[in-house]
Amino acid sequence: MPQGCANLLDVGCGPLTPHYPYAGLAEQITCVDWKIRRFGEVPTNITAVDGDFTELDLPAAKFDVVIAADVFEHILIEREAAFVERCVSALRPGGALLVSVPHDGRFAGLDPYALKPAVHRQLWRLGLYRGLHNGSCDIRKGHKHYQVEELAKAFRPLDVETTVYFGYLFDPLLTWADALSRGSGRFPGYGALSRACRREFERDYGNKSFNVAVKFRKLQA
Repeated sequence: MPQGCANLLDVGCGPLTPHYPYAGLAEQITCVDWKIRRFGEVPTNITAVDGDFTELDLPAAKFDVVIAADVFEHILIEREAAFVERCVSALRPGGALLVSVPHDGRFAGLDPYALKPAVHRQLWRLGLYRGLHNGSCDIRKGHKHYQVEELAKAFRPLDVETTVYFGYLFDPLLTWADALSRGSGRFPGYGALSRACRREFERDYGNKSFNVAVKFRKLQA
């Protein structure tokens, strides 16, 4: 993560809290999401913007860093190009885009978030489900797991600078435990799963990993 930048854009920021993780990384931060929720006092250097990022009129070439953490897999297929275009436009020349997504690794098939869109997709094919987006993701692509090559192609003309792989087996298993316990953590072996997941995050499983983060760079004009 770049340190000490002037302007940072967080796309799909999620709920804003006093413990917002990027608050100390930039002088000014713009957070964008659908109907942003705020809990407690938000850091004073944050400006929150509600709305669809692909339709917002944000300043061009303003931001040193754009972050899209676990966002791209949720975008409608028809809006992916617009999403990339907005990211590229928002970056200043020489700026960095950080994208994290599920990775098409060894245990991608264990992803619990893939179950719901898979059911909706079958219902859609039978004419029993009308929407293409179920509120979480495009049911046609589901909770998609990407290869780095796919991301490099999707986010052209940006250049891939750094790739970081993380998570492996216990990442999806812990997510299943969270889902089955409805976030309470009251699940047999939950503590052991949590510890194993933390240990996994300290290792690089390469192409077998469950997640990937890619740092792109916008060329200087």
